[in-house]
Order: sequence, then C-alpha cells, then structure tokens
Amino acid sequence: DSLIPQQSRRVRMHHLMLVAEAANKLYRQMPSDTLFLEAVDYYDHHGTPNQQLKAHYLLGCIYRDMKEAPQAIQCYYDAMEKADTLRDDCDYTTLFRVYGQMAELFRAQYLSEDELKAWKQYSHYAQKANDTYNYIYGLEQTVIPYLSMRDTAQVLEVTKKCNQLYEKNGMPQAAAHVFRTVIFLYLENSQYEKAHELMNLVENKSDLFDEQGRIREGQEHYYYSKGLYYIGVCQIDSAEYYYRKLQSYGYEYDAYKGLLSVYQAKTNSDSIAKYATLCEKGLEQLLSENQMEAVMQLSSLYNYTRNQKLAMEKTQEAEHERFIKWRVLIISLLITTIGILQYTRYKRKKVAELRKMGTDYANTFTQLIQAQNELSALKESYSNLKDGLLLKKQKEINLLNTKIQEYQSMYQDMKTHEKEAVVYESDIVKRFKEMATFKRGSQLPQEHEWEKLVILLKQCMPLFYQNMIERHQLAGQEQRTCILTFLNFSASETSILLNTSPQRITNVKMHINKKIFGEDNATNLYKNLKNDTGVK
Repeated sequence: DSLIPQQSRRVRMHHLMLVAEAANKLYRQMPSDTLFLEAVDYYDHHGTPNQQLKAHYLLGCIYRDMKEAPQAIQCYYDAMEKADTLRDDCDYTTLFRVYGQMAELFRAQYLSEDELKAWKQYSHYAQKANDTYNYIYGLEQTVIPYLSMRDTAQVLEVTKKCNQLYEKNGMPQAAAHVFRTVIFLYLENSQYEKAHELMNLVENKSDLFDEQGRIREGQEHYYYSKGLYYIGVCQIDSAEYYYRKLQSYGYEYDAYKGLLSVYQAKTNSDSIAKYATLCEKGLEQLLSENQMEAVMQLSSLYNYTRNQKLAMEKTQEAEHERFIKWRVLIISLLITTIGILQYTRYKRKKVAELRKMGTDYANTFTQLIQAQNELSALKESYSNLKDGLLLKKQKEINLLNTKIQEYQSMYQDMKTHEKEAVVYESDIVKRFKEMATFKRGSQLPQEHEWEKLVILLKQCMPLFYQNMIERHQLAGQEQRTCILTFLNFSASETSILLNTSPQRITNVKMHINKKIFGEDNATNLYKNLKNDTGVK
C-alpha cells in the first residue's frame, strides 16, 4: 500500500479494484464511492468488458453498503450493460452475482416480481459459469417471491426440483435444508403431519445445527416454526419453550406474538394482557423502523434520473402494499385482544417519549442542514430559477427552525435525568450499542451516523461538547473516543466501533485524561468527563 501512490494510474486503479473486491468478500468497509468512481471511469475508457462489468458491480456494492438502494440498482444495471455475453471469456460469475445483489435489494423493497426475475437470471448465468451450487441456489431463492405472491403450487414444485438437484449433485445437507419454506407453508395451512415429517428431515439431515446441537447463526428464526407446530398439536409448554428461545435471539415481535397465542390457549388473562401489549409495541417498533427506512429511500431518490424516479414509484407501491398488510395485521390483533379481555392500551412509558424526542431532535437538525445545503446549491446552480422554488425551500428551512426551537423549549423544561434520557435512549445511541456488540471489523458506523451522534450531543449536551471537544481541540480518534467514553461505552465496545484494539483505546483515553485533566491514567476519564460537565 505504501508504494501505490508512486505507481502508474493503471497500477493504482488495479490495486483499488483488488482492495474493493477483497473488502466485499470479507464483509469489510469498502472504499468510498468518490474514490472508486475514478476506477470506474478509468475502466470505462481503458478496460475490457469484464473489467467494466466488475467495476460497476463493485460500485453498486459500495452504494448498497451506504443504503443507497436506487443508486446501487442503477450501478447493477450499468454492469449488466457492460457484460458481453457473446464472448467466450464473459465473466458469468460476476454477472450472476450482479443479479443476486439486485434480487436482495428487490426483496428488501417487497418487489416480489422483480426479485423473482432477478433470481431466475442469477440461476441462468450461474449455470453458464458451470457453478452447480449457485445454479440450484438461485432456483431455491425463487421460492420466497413465489410465497409472497401466494403461488403455493410453484413453491412446492421448485422446492421438489431443488431437493432432487441437490441430491443428484452430492449435496445432501442443502437438499434437506431446502424444505424450510415448505414447512412454514404447511404450518400456515394446519398440515401438521406433513410439516413434522419435513422438520425431522431438516433437523437430522441439513446443517441447521452444528456438531454440538446448537442452531447455526442466522437460522434462529426456525424456532418460530417449531412454536407454530407445537401450538398446532396442542403441546403448549413445548411451544412456549421455543418461543422463549426465539426471544433470546432478538426476534421480539415474533416471540411476543407466539407467547400471546400460548397464553390464549392457557386462558391466562394477565399474561394475555401483558403479551398483547408487548406484541403491539413490537409492531409499532417495526412500523417505525420501516417508516425510517422509507424516508431514507425517498431522500436518496431526490432530484435523480429517470431510472431513480421509476425506482421511487416501485418503492412507493411496495410501501403501500406493506402498509395494507400491517394494517390488516394490526386490526386482527386488536380484534383478538378486545374480544378476549376488552383490553385498553397502556400509556407509553416516559423513556419511550424521551427516546423519540432525542431521535426527532437529531433528525430535525439533520434535515435542516440538508435543506440549507440544498438551498445553497439551488442558488448557485440555477441562476434563472424562479423565486417560488427558492421561497419554498426557505419556507421549509423556517419551519425546521421553528420545530427546533420547540424541541429546545421542551428540553429546557425537563428535569436533569430526563435530559440525559433524551441522549442515552435515542435511536442513534442505541444503534451504536448494537454495532458495538458485533465482532470487531464486522460492522462499522457510517459517517452520517457519526454526524447524527455529534449533532445530538451538540444540542443536548452543549457543555460537554464545548468544554471537552471544541476547547481542547480533540481530533480524529481522540474526539470519537472521548464521545463514546462520555456515553459510557466500554473500551472493548469503543475498540469495535473504531476498528482498533482495546489496548489502543486505553492508550488514547490515557492521553485524553492527561491532556484535559492532568491525570496519567485511563480509568478516571469517564468520571472526570461527567463531573466536569455537571452530569452525575
């Protein structure tokens, strides 16, 4: 790496492609889109069709990691256009991966028909690449969109075909694993004997469990099917056992939904009330997350090309479809709850209100900054633009400023512990806590997430930010270490978020403590930060 800046452009671009490809395979942070656009431009002018295909594919993966789905899809379309399928040396392996990435994005946006087409192309080109496993795997993945479209005949037919292909090609574990979706289909239709037969096959023949009998990471939702089966055959205690295991893996809504059915079967009124409330709150959280995701998608579509406008229309259609589904589910849940206990909603806890305020507070500042940047860009780029559009944008900024003043007024009237809760219970702090639970290097905060965290601290903890960060001019890793320490992240959690070693974090904390407080140790930094800013 140290020698690369002195090399020719051809070598530098080849090196950048290798770095991006390796990072993508290892689930590590990829180069920035701004940096990698230079490689795409270079290969568009000097590369072979296969190199151009791979460059656009990797750029799409970068946008994918940035949660910019429309731009990622456009890059994948560009990659497909670069592929020369008439040549004998066409890179079919990269081409089928392009379709696989598109299928995953379509699945996330509930575009079942587009997802189905993408998986079929994935399988087609995997076969051309002589990749037998991925040829069958692509067929297997079509089961999900078929299930979403309620085409049960195709679900059963494709599953049977994949099972036979896996067996024929010496992959017995994959052959057994393929029945997971059919099991769920049978359970939904109360065909418990057929479901039980396939569950025994999957549990004994597939790789669902490791050698020690532990379910493999990423497969934990299977416990929901186990719970459905035992509810169906009236083994209520077994169903409760598996729903609680499901809850331990973080599938709270599905677990609460299952436990509600358990206590309905037991006619336990107190527990019915409890899990009806938890189920409702879990549903509200899912809706909130879906709404935030939709807002981010719509934001990335702003002022984009015709292809992005088409993507927006499909996203809106998917959101409408999803809204209808959730609405039906909510109504069904409410009818069930009212019919059993005439249960009324509990008031939301104070901490939930404070968490929402902290999140909205930070989001409003982010929107204000974005709107101000957009207004400046409009003024600079469109000298002949009508005043009406500029006034509209200025009005938007004024409304955001008014909203911010309202939040500040509310915040000033709060008690000290409530002010702290606004920060500590905010979604962005919880998001950092989630990322800190993964192994180092597996997932790192994005720049926009760091920016949102800083915005929240500037507004809600101004004394800390001014005294600690700005006055002492902390920069880079020191600044972020100081922020995470103030928010009570441990050294190990901080090392994960900053992608470094715990010892390095300890050294940085010691340096900060000595620089600000004159103490040559890392242990007292958290206490000193709290005392100096008046937070106990």
